[in-house]
Amino acid sequence: MDTKLLVLLLLAVAAPLDGVLAARILGVFPHSGKTHFLVFEPLLKELAARGHELVVLSHFPQKRPPARWTDVSLEGTQVNLAGLINLEDGGGLHPITTSAFDFWFITQFGHYSCDDIYSHPPVRELIEKDRRGFDLIINENFNTNCFLGLVHRFRPAPYIAMSSCAPFSWDYHRLGNPYHAATMPNTFLWFSDEMSFPERVINTVYSAAIRAYMTLVWDPAAQRVAEKHVGPGVPPLADLAYNMSLMLSNTHPALNRPKPLVPGVVEIGGLHIGQPQPLPQDLEQFVGGAKDGVILFSLGSMIRTSSLPQESAVALLRALGTLKQRVVWKWEGEAPGPVPKNVRLSKWLPQFDVLCHNNTRLFIGHGGLLSTSEAAHCGVPLLGIAMYGDQRTNLAAVAKHGAGRSLPYSALKNADVFIKHVRELLDDPSYQQNAEVLSQRFRDRPMSPLDTAVYWTEYVIRHKGAPHLRGAARNLAWYQEALLDVLAVVVLGLAAALYVLFAMVRAVLRLVLRATCGSCDNKDAKKKKA
Repeated sequence: MDTKLLVLLLLAVAAPLDGVLAARILGVFPHSGKTHFLVFEPLLKELAARGHELVVLSHFPQKRPPARWTDVSLEGTQVNLAGLINLEDGGGLHPITTSAFDFWFITQFGHYSCDDIYSHPPVRELIEKDRRGFDLIINENFNTNCFLGLVHRFRPAPYIAMSSCAPFSWDYHRLGNPYHAATMPNTFLWFSDEMSFPERVINTVYSAAIRAYMTLVWDPAAQRVAEKHVGPGVPPLADLAYNMSLMLSNTHPALNRPKPLVPGVVEIGGLHIGQPQPLPQDLEQFVGGAKDGVILFSLGSMIRTSSLPQESAVALLRALGTLKQRVVWKWEGEAPGPVPKNVRLSKWLPQFDVLCHNNTRLFIGHGGLLSTSEAAHCGVPLLGIAMYGDQRTNLAAVAKHGAGRSLPYSALKNADVFIKHVRELLDDPSYQQNAEVLSQRFRDRPMSPLDTAVYWTEYVIRHKGAPHLRGAARNLAWYQEALLDVLAVVVLGLAAALYVLFAMVRAVLRLVLRATCGSCDNKDAKKKKA
């Protein structure tokens, strides 16, 4: 066969079917939480499989990198968050205090991450020596706005923001998307989308305070770090943020409630979810052999369950031992006391595979979005014990669907209260029925989350950043977006009209009174003469 013909044939076979030429993509994922990266990883691998070249900054380099994948490892620059959170830390605080602390913590953690990661030699080498440039940047949207400096460094590449949780209240304005504090609870609060008047007051004030902090404190600090490491020519990071082409949000309206979203916000909730795999043999024997079903008890990877006081842990074990169901409990350390026959403690669990097992009846979790999405996908009721971040609002959404409920941290220290609510969710069939309905709604989509994410990512590449997806509201000041300037003109106009009307009425009354009083004076004068 002719060599040229062979080359053309190979190129035709290798080319993506949708007409997108292979792009060079930079992925920037500076957060050291493994669960965050689990959301991003499937999209990155699929893009590489479709012929794109990936350069990925993360704390989780691939053990066996796919073809066309280059890791820029951030290992060692940040603390490993696995098992970092002690159950005693903040568990007894008021929710408002906890919400304020959560926001402060992630902003501080992100700020210190910026300088450390920018100073990391492999990152410095990328910034200083890369001359090929990129066709697209996918940037983690969380607590490190400083890395928008890379958008400037590798301009004119468009960038997509990718969020492992729901967008923050300040994110919506960047895409010209309305943020309605009356129906869109702040990520750090514990409200559903149906808020009472006091809740709407708290949500509005809290969201406004956060946006002010972002503008006055956080963004300037991030700006200084970006200029230090990228160069003094970095434009305001807020301006770079407003040029975002697209946001991929790890949410879905069936679970996280519907929101008014512009086309530039694409929901891909459940992106990390694949097909459930068979359980290891010993675990399958325990789970599959439970004639009355199984309860999965796992508080995620960041919370160290073994930090629960021993007395409370022993009391929970005794209480769980009274159930007819078997319990699989993720516990990192040695058993705190005698373990009942129906309870199995494991340092590690294939959580999703256990959740989707036919015998699983209840999930006791912390309300993290990945765990909540998995429970929704598998149709398992959820009893949640929120500790930080978006867990409270996630559990509020589940409760709104009637597929579960939440407990305060203090319930872990009161075995009687804890087991009472466990029995409630097991004995009331409505929780299971509602969880199954939620599962059907969560799964019913025209495209899988992965196909959706791939389509819109390549859409941005095809359309050179897709500027037509950006709403005009992103160019408005906050008071213009809230129509406060219009309201001020209307109020002042009405006030002026009322003032003029009042002045006219007063003038007419004066004339009438003068005329009336004048005639009265004439009559009195005539009477005196008579």
